[in-house]
Amino acid sequence: MTNDALRSLRLRWDDLIDPAANDRLRTPGLNAAPTTGTPRFLGRILDGGDIPKSIGRVFLVNPARLGGKEAEGVSATVTVDASRRIPVAVIGSVVPKAGDLIIAFGLAGRWVASLHGQVATTVDCSGCAAPRRNLILTWTNNLVGTGSTALIFNDLDEWTSGCINQLVFRLVCRSGMTNFSAIYFSDGTCTTGQPITCTAPGQPPLGLTISQQSCTPFFLQYAVSATGCATLAAQGYSRFTITQ
Repeated sequence: MTNDALRSLRLRWDDLIDPAANDRLRTPGLNAAPTTGTPRFLGRILDGGDIPKSIGRVFLVNPARLGGKEAEGVSATVTVDASRRIPVAVIGSVVPKAGDLIIAFGLAGRWVASLHGQVATTVDCSGCAAPRRNLILTWTNNLVGTGSTALIFNDLDEWTSGCINQLVFRLVCRSGMTNFSAIYFSDGTCTTGQPITCTAPGQPPLGLTISQQSCTPFFLQYAVSATGCATLAAQGYSRFTITQ
């Protein structure tokens, strides 16, 4: 081995310039990175309360280790170190979800993961395939007439409108279930006042009823009644319809 008398000085200089660079790429715990080659570790995505909804963002990851019996067809067991939360920049074409396993690599002083695959074009809404794009919500109102607004897709599993007539509408398709909400702000301005939320599925006096549903094309319709949601019924609303 070559006797490099200046090596220790260079390492010390690197620490002084950016001491976090070496700390970020030290062994993260479970599945320790090798001492040679590119540092890497297996981890599981967690939701720390503000999980990103698009790629090119930093996700929190718990180090993980695969175990189990080494035999064909046997399920692997996953052991997670929940005490460690490691920030990983995720690039590629697939947005990870909480619970997904990824492999993070050390790159330029930080952890990076690249995820690729076929990007889904629909979201499961109670057995129907909702398109992964903006939708249209139309309402029927006996006092002010019919109107409509866009439901903006968040690139994951939720569509939300802006404020209109002191109302915000939200459609969520998560874990195969569908939830629709009409949120009315009775005190103050929209989004800052006191919210009154009628939902489907829901129960009176804050419930809406699904009256029609179609998968092809995607179509949802919700009925408003005085017993189900008195607040919206008193304002003249009788029906909300969601279409592509």
